Order: sequence, then C-alpha cells, then structure tokens
Amino acid sequence: MHDDTSIQRPAPRAPGVPRAPGAPRAPGQRRTAAVATAIAVAVGLTLGAVVGAPVRASAATTESEAADYASDAFGDAWDFTSAADFNTDFSGTPATVSGGALKVGLTPGDQLFLVHSISGSLATGRDGARQPVDPARYSRLTFSMDQPLTKRIGAVYWFTCREQTAACGGGFTFPVVQGPHVYTFDLAKQSTLLAKVPWRSGKKVVFRLDPVVLPGNAGDTGKQASIDWVRLHAAPDASHPHAGMPAGTYPGYTVTQRPQLVVDTPNPTQGQDYATATTGRPWNFTSATATSHVKYSNTTVLSRDSRGITARNAGPHQNDPQVHLPVSRMAGSTYHYLQWDMRYDGPFDLSGSAGGGKMARAIWNVAGTGTPQIGNDLLTYSNGNAAETSVDLTAQNPLDEDALTPKAGWAGQTITGLRFDPNEDPGKAVWHLKSVHLRADPAATGSTTVTFHDNAWVAGSTADVTVRTGSGAWQRIATGVAVTKGANSVPFRLGSMPAGKYAVQVTLRHPDGSSDNETAGAPVVMKAGPVASVDRSHDPVGRLDSATAGSGGVTVTGWAYDPDTRNPLAVALYDGKTGTKSLGRVSTSLARPDVVRAHPAAPAASGYSTTVRLSAGTHDVCAYGINVGAGSTNPLLGCRSVTVR
Repeated sequence: MHDDTSIQRPAPRAPGVPRAPGAPRAPGQRRTAAVATAIAVAVGLTLGAVVGAPVRASAATTESEAADYASDAFGDAWDFTSAADFNTDFSGTPATVSGGALKVGLTPGDQLFLVHSISGSLATGRDGARQPVDPARYSRLTFSMDQPLTKRIGAVYWFTCREQTAACGGGFTFPVVQGPHVYTFDLAKQSTLLAKVPWRSGKKVVFRLDPVVLPGNAGDTGKQASIDWVRLHAAPDASHPHAGMPAGTYPGYTVTQRPQLVVDTPNPTQGQDYATATTGRPWNFTSATATSHVKYSNTTVLSRDSRGITARNAGPHQNDPQVHLPVSRMAGSTYHYLQWDMRYDGPFDLSGSAGGGKMARAIWNVAGTGTPQIGNDLLTYSNGNAAETSVDLTAQNPLDEDALTPKAGWAGQTITGLRFDPNEDPGKAVWHLKSVHLRADPAATGSTTVTFHDNAWVAGSTADVTVRTGSGAWQRIATGVAVTKGANSVPFRLGSMPAGKYAVQVTLRHPDGSSDNETAGAPVVMKAGPVASVDRSHDPVGRLDSATAGSGGVTVTGWAYDPDTRNPLAVALYDGKTGTKSLGRVSTSLARPDVVRAHPAAPAASGYSTTVRLSAGTHDVCAYGINVGAGSTNPLLGCRSVTVR
C-alpha cells in the first residue's frame, strides 16, 4: 500500500463562530485529505525506448516539437536549466535543480509536483488553478530519467480539484527501468488510481510524478534519480513521430524548437503605484523615510538593509505579525494589483507547529461597513523558491472562504485601510520584507511600447502584434516583425482607435511553421492625446557592473535609471547562454552616489543587486532597463560571463 496524503490547508471554523476582527486564523487548523490507494503494476502502458542525449549526426528527417504545456504556459520548458523550472518546496523529500537536471532522493513517497495548487490560497505565479492543463491539447507525457534501482514502480497522478481528494484524482503506475531511459505515455489510455478520473475529463490543476512508490531496500538510502527534462505535450502524428522529444539532432532525425514566447510589457509592475502617487515614495522597506508612516503589530523589527526590514514574530499574538500600510480612501477597481517581495528563514511549511504557517495574507477595510475583509492565503515559499509576486485582487474572489460577513471583497469598493500579514507561524519566525505595492493598470497617452522575447529563439522568426478592447475583435498593429534574440519592441500608437483599456497579444512564428501566441500580463489603458516624439534621450540609462558566482547563486549588481521618472526602475535579467532565458527582474533601490556624481539626473537609489540561481556551467547574464513613459526601447545595460561550479 502507498499512502498519498494531500497537501494540508486551513480547516474551516465552525458555522456561526467567526474569527474576531483582526484576529489571525490559527495555522494549526488544517484540513487533511488522506488518500490511500493500492499501487498495482501498470498494464498496457508504453515504456519508451532508450534514447540518449542528442548527438551531432546527419538527420534523415526534420520535424518540429509538439506543443508543450510548460513552454506554452510559462515560456519556459521543464529542462531544469533554471531554478524556476521546479518549485522544490513541492517534493516529498528534498529535491534540487542543478547541472541541468532535477535530482531527487529515491525514497518511497517522493512527490514531484510539476503543476501544483493549494486550496484556500489565491492562485498566483505558476499555480495550476491560474494556468490549468488542457487535456484536449496536451495528452502525452515524455521524460528522461536516469536512476540506479531495479524492480521499482513509479506513478503519475492528476487532479481536477485543488483539494487533491481521491474523488477528483486519477493516474497510473509504471515500471521504473534502471539507468538512463526516456519514458513516454499516452495519458488518455487509462486511469487506474484514486477515483480513476480519466485524463480527458476536465482541466487539471495538479499534475504529479512519483519516481518510486514501493518500499525500498536498506541499500537504497542516499541514491538519487536525475530527471533531465519533462514534456507534457500534444500527441505526435504521422508527420511528427518524434515530436515528444526536446529540440536537438538525434540519430536519424532532427527536432526543431517551437517558440517559448514571453510578453514582457505591458505588465502589472508598470502601473501607477498608490504610495508613490499619494506620497511621492513607494513602500520600499529598504528606506526608513519611504516607510516612515508604516506601523507594525506583533513584530520586532531587527534591522534594515538591502533585503528591506528583517523582523521577528513577537507577542502578544505571535502567530499574527502585521504590517499596517497608510491608506486613505482608495478606489479598489483602480489599484488592484497587490505586489510583494518577501523572504523568510527556514523551510516552507504549512503546519500549525513552530516553523509552520508560511503564508501571508492581506486584510482590508472598505467604506460602508466596519467588518474587515479577510483575504485568502498568499503562499510564500522558501528562500530558494521565493520571488517577487503579484496578484490581481479583481481577477478572482480574494476572500477567505470563512471571512466575516458582509463579504464586500475588493472590486468596486473604496478601500479605507490595508494591512499585510507576512506569516502565521506560532514560533518566532524571522522574515525579510523588501517592498509592498498596490498598482493600477499600466497607462499611456497616445502611444506605448510592447516588448517580448522568445526563450527558444531561432533566426528567421517573425511576430504579429494585435490589440483589442473588451471582447471586441483583435486589431493588428504590427505584422511580420523580425524577431531578434533578447528583448524585442513594437510601438503601439492609438492613432484613430478609440481610447480605452486594451489587451495586447503577440503571435510568434518560427521558420519551421510552429507558432505560439501569448497575451500580456496586464491590459494597458490608452488615453487620447498627442504622441510625444520618441528619441533615445528618454530610454533608460545604466550598466551591469558585475555577475559573481557564490554559494547562494550568482549575484548581479549594477545601476539604472529612466529620465522620465524618479521612481525605482525595473531591470530584466536574462541568461543569454541558454537562449536568453528569463531570470526575473530586480528594481533599483540601493544608494549609488558615484552614479549621481556622473549622472546628476539619476535618483540617489539607482543601484540594484540581486542573486539568481543558475545551473553549473558558463552563462552570459544580461540586463535590460525597462522603459517608463516616453522612449523607444528597453536598452541592453550589459552582459557578463560567469562560471558556476
């Protein structure tokens, strides 16, 4: 027997027993759905032939990759060349992403959540509830794994509900083969586990791969499986029999890359920041002046540095630290993107014991009622998986299921008070809060710039850009744009089109005929007015000073500013060595008096520094300044070669 215990989430309070205003929900109140299922050796499943790494050889046939879920949903294939490819907080035993592989100890009960979701939390980032798997489009699983054991059984699970109960689950088992092998399965053929929910029975919000599910031997301790890549892809056809393989040249055939498109702008970080609009400064906790009106409860602030404030949970309610943000009558439908950058010490843990309760929460007040509006969990992962996170409070119901009535919510409300609760750890958790923002949709007068990049760029690629308001027809604003490696820019001029809120979509095509289309992360509010003349004097200015490898990753430092703003500037980082893969963003926040002396227009805090995780090998880390206001492009600030050992 193999016990499959779902991830725990808060249990509901008894009907009629609401949480008192301002009181925390005890993280010890957790709902556990224990799913026990007998594991049988799969029958009728196809185990792929052994396929080695791509080799340079004359190819008899050429075909393009099949549509792949990770490439399409994230613009980033599960090739484990970056830490973002797998959230190691979602594994039964510690897993690591290193050397271009996902490595996991071969212990029964290992659970590798490739697509994860936790009920009772707001869907952000790569949450499967935000980007579910469409089984009609992706019906095959192919992966490459090298492991040393014999006579073992693995399993694949999927769930149509975030609670991951047996009733909404299905899957199958498969024999695990010793050594390096490529495994390939038709997910629609059978489902023998849990409630045997068929693969094609609705979109999947959780998808899990368990390398080993049978009890091991004493000699198995310390042994690892190494998974080189995973593809959840469309079914091959007669013209593309090898489409499940990653791009490369193999004996007898070549597989060409499909686009891995990412639309960089417009995005939520470009929208007007509430604190900046009302006080001239964002809530950036690296600055005591910028956060002088912020108040704290159940918190001891220990220090302030480039990580923001370092603080520790304190009494009288130790499991309820609170950061009270100064807000006075704000339109919730205008400022609706909540963004935060936080880290904490210790591992990811949702239990109710000391060290657990690693989720944040927003609680706000609205005009017309004295009842606080209690937001649902905001998952905050361990340091290696943490990243600046944004959630649209109007895109989903943001309230806790057991919130007090009346449940006014956020959209359409006048917000009169706001606090951010970093965690619910009953122990003395130490956390680091760098920034909190409330942003509006990006806006422009007359014109703006659409930017995008392809993580699987090949020469000869082209792109089309279309826009629309509401549910109207898409209007093409650019056709056949030659796509270059790295950041690409296309102007969007309102012209004769009506003012309004526009969604932006990019369609990118490779020379082999494969294509991908993605919509920008935020619409842009286009206002009628004269278009400012575009010249390079409005582009960001800056430099990538250094990229230094260390035990925690590669530390990137530099400086940047935009002549059109005094606010912090976003700097996009890419790994040019692996096809310009996005490494995320960092905002300027550090004092650079040397920059101000050389560039008097630069803000005092024009420096930036962040640490990114990269696999072993040599990488070209590149930085781009993200343009604000007028300007023609997001210029390259520089590249640095760094070797990770």
